[in-house]
Amino acid sequence: MEIIVEQKGISLTDEYLIYIDNELQYKAISEPLKTVAKINIYEQENKILTIRKQNFGIRANYLIEDINNNSYWFQEINNLKLIMKCQIENNLYQIYGHNGNKYSIFKNNIQVAFWEKNSFTMGEKDVYTIIANNNENSLLLVSFCICIDNSKSNFSNELSLFNFDLGFKGNLLREFDSSWKPNNN
Repeated sequence: MEIIVEQKGISLTDEYLIYIDNELQYKAISEPLKTVAKINIYEQENKILTIRKQNFGIRANYLIEDINNNSYWFQEINNLKLIMKCQIENNLYQIYGHNGNKYSIFKNNIQVAFWEKNSFTMGEKDVYTIIANNNENSLLLVSFCICIDNSKSNFSNELSLFNFDLGFKGNLLREFDSSWKPNNN
């Protein structure tokens, strides 16, 4: 499964268009004038998920709430090694940042997806390409991506026409596995 998350450029709120296998599936829009981020994800016109930042600062800690009032904590474990986690029922999701603009997602210690962000933008904002196993919950993967984008964008110039982001460079816990391929079941 291929998921494209396109962030709309030059906007007072964070806005995302989310495509799953080339079809527009969701829209995500942050609420304006909030001191702490609150981003709603919509399918057609129906709100299906809310992402709320839980504290100020550089840590990516968010509460993800679905329409059934289920809540999940997305927590940054180590911001120097780019490690995040989210426990959803019996499944532990771990997200590892890699050098450049890449992240890998593991569920119960097995890789299920990765994403890569564009390094240069002109006029528009970030574009994330998520490659995932077909049986994974696309909405969860998108919410993880938006949490990290929101936490990183607090330090960027939102009204810039040009953006150049080489991503992270450093010694990380887990190397990116360029040989990983999704299952298409």
